[in-house]
Amino acid sequence: MIDVEQDIAQRLSQAGVIPLVGGLVPEFATADLLGYAPSYLRRLAAEGRSPLPFVRRGNRRFYKIADIVRFATDTD
Repeated sequence: MIDVEQDIAQRLSQAGVIPLVGGLVPEFATADLLGYAPSYLRRLAAEGRSPLPFVRRGNRRFYKIADIVRFATDTD
């Protein structure tokens, strides 16, 4: 069975996305990985209800790979 973090890295590579230092993934790629529209993640973040923590760089949001893994594997 493939590790979730390896699966994420493989999917990002196939999409031509290179995570920033610290494992930061752009919002559009995070949305794609999780099966959401980027506009949905943006709206939730604007409402203060983001399903996972994000880091802002200018007006862009980035998500840490570790947080994406945690969100994708959390069964609670």
